[in-house]
Amino acid sequence: MVLEVTNTNNVKVYTVSGSSLTRKLPDWLVKRKRRELQKDVEWTRRIELIQDFGFPEASLRLKVTPDGQFCMATGVYKPQIRVFDFANVAMKFDRHTDAENVNFCVLSDDWTKSMHLQNDRSIEFHNEGQMHFRTRIP
Repeated sequence: MVLEVTNTNNVKVYTVSGSSLTRKLPDWLVKRKRRELQKDVEWTRRIELIQDFGFPEASLRLKVTPDGQFCMATGVYKPQIRVFDFANVAMKFDRHTDAENVNFCVLSDDWTKSMHLQNDRSIEFHNEGQMHFRTRIP
């Protein structure tokens, strides 16, 4: 992979945003232009970054869903869960929890069902809309 580099005062600056084109081609783009872009080296080697891919303090766990379309991450202060969508290259949602997550497991092929073990000895089951059930381990 080759990145564009500018060297100013012995400081290398890499351009990682790629071209100004987006990942998906617009519908109005003709098929011939679409085929030309697929052969373009800059188009095929571009890098796209997910917006807001971070946490205010730190992230402890990060897992990709079994279908490979989403990334679920948990962070600390304030304890929260964030889901990132690879297709749209953006954050899908974030949800705050009462306690810090120690570990979690994605129960469905996508992000819609998950189980979270928290440091206050509780287990939370989340669905796509909210926390579904919470129980405490003795």
